[in-house]
Amino acid sequence: TYLALKLAEFLGGGPEQVKLVQFHPSYAYEDFFEGFRPREDPQTHEVAFRLTAGPLRELADLASREGNRHVPHFLVIDEINRGDLPRIFGELITLLELDKRGLPLALSVSGRSFSVPPNIRIIGTMNTADRSISHLDAAVRRRFAFVSVGPDPDAVSGTVGPLDLAEFFESLN
Repeated sequence: TYLALKLAEFLGGGPEQVKLVQFHPSYAYEDFFEGFRPREDPQTHEVAFRLTAGPLRELADLASREGNRHVPHFLVIDEINRGDLPRIFGELITLLELDKRGLPLALSVSGRSFSVPPNIRIIGTMNTADRSISHLDAAVRRRFAFVSVGPDPDAVSGTVGPLDLAEFFESLN
């Protein structure tokens, strides 16, 4: 995740072009794109459900503003394989493809049209030791490139008592 964030900040030109979200089993479309959330009115202190933009909607709005349209924006999804991806993405999964980003979105609660701006990139991270990686369906697999990032034994050096840390790190991995 650290590497993904630093890469996104570098390619996007800074942290303001990067949004981080973490998927988990109870995360849903309403969290990711838009949905009704309880909000307190600051004056009356009454709570009501209000339509709230999720991280993808917020990033898309930012990326499509005048002056931002030619600047890459990144959504980093930490632990992408922990979420129920069909439930989270819904029909948004189709809009991830560059040639289909202009299709109308039927699930938009706000009634506003939506398309993923061409300057948005999505980076998903996952732990390959997690067995839930096998649950990624073909629709997701074909929309993402997979890059393995292994441990770097050269990052560890020295000894602790008789234990050589680099050698221990390599044998551990």
